[in-house]
Amino acid sequence: MSKNSQTLSAEELAAFSEQLALTVKTGIPLSESIMILAEDADTAAAKALLSKILNALENGKPLADALRDAGVFPEYMTQMIEIGEASGRLDGVLDSLSSYYSRQDNISKSIRSAVTYPAIMLCILVAIILILVIKVLPIFNEVFNSLGGAPMSPLAAGAMALGNAVSTYSVAIILIIAAIAVILIIMRLTPGGRKLQSRASQKIFRKLSSKMASGKFASGMALMTASGLDVNRSVEMVLPLMDNPKMYAKVKELKNLIDDGASFSDSVVKTEVFTGMEARMLVLGFKSGNLDTVMAKIANGYETQVDDRLDSLISVIEPTMVAVLCIIVGLILLSAMLPLLAVMTAIV
Repeated sequence: MSKNSQTLSAEELAAFSEQLALTVKTGIPLSESIMILAEDADTAAAKALLSKILNALENGKPLADALRDAGVFPEYMTQMIEIGEASGRLDGVLDSLSSYYSRQDNISKSIRSAVTYPAIMLCILVAIILILVIKVLPIFNEVFNSLGGAPMSPLAAGAMALGNAVSTYSVAIILIIAAIAVILIIMRLTPGGRKLQSRASQKIFRKLSSKMASGKFASGMALMTASGLDVNRSVEMVLPLMDNPKMYAKVKELKNLIDDGASFSDSVVKTEVFTGMEARMLVLGFKSGNLDTVMAKIANGYETQVDDRLDSLISVIEPTMVAVLCIIVGLILLSAMLPLLAVMTAIV
């Protein structure tokens, strides 16, 4: 549990909510619950953070305010805990928060694993090509010259010229790559940068980002309704969580329709927040009074779809990158080998 980060990670938030829910369910007072968590904390930063929360509780502040003062908990979480304290359903809210952030963490991990392997493959591809054009092709060129100065093919000559340029300006290239890496890291650490990266990924992976946005809405609504909020208030609180522009517009329209007196289920169908089977499940759940259960099932369904979509993307990217690597390496070697074979044949 990091004390200095802007907000805790989804994994840390899920663990904190789950552990606190377990102690609250046993009837242990909040201050003692936080003290227990602090004693079990395995890092100095976590102990310091929990001690800060404990001091606020001992000074008479409610848990929601203590978490706000800590400065590393998202406002969404503190609002839900505030509602749980006011309604006497804090343990249920903490359980719901644990499920919500566990779902977000699973999606984040799936995305990271999906991006990491292709990135490694790309680095290997670039490294192999650079070794060929910087180290291998010059050897072929020396062989050509020793055999009478036979010219290399245009492709091999161009590749070798590229290798020479890379070798000559290697320091500048490394500095540029390092600068780009620093910029990406800074963007990742700033709200504006993360928003820009998020919008870029949403445009590149539209279907995937759409499913993720739908799952986030369903997960948020499941948490809200399970905490005892009505659908109007639930939609109002979920709206700021929507970082996908299209989904934000749909949920905004949904809120306006509900404010105008339309039913939640009809508004969801009209705005196409959910379509197909999900929409029918929601209508039935709303009519039967099991909206929170249905929303949780829809959220789990979208999480599975996101995982399947990521797996399918990886299954396409992996063989594609291997094929590209084989083609490029094969062309470079053939462009160098064929003239060499021609020279060797002429000598024989």
